[in-house]
Amino acid sequence: MKSILELNEKKVPVVRIDKSLNKYDNIVLFPEKVKKAKEDFEKFELPDLKKHSR
Repeated sequence: MKSILELNEKKVPVVRIDKSLNKYDNIVLFPEKVKKAKEDFEKFELPDLKKHSR
């Protein structure tokens, strides 16, 4: 195992993900938020890039 000083010198953060969280892979945890996000996304219009290209 590396010391704290060696880990602090790294540019990439060290993260350990708990394997017990895999049971949530196929479960929607916040269905009301997903529904609202889908509704908001349907209302959103993307700009026409063909008009603005040079």
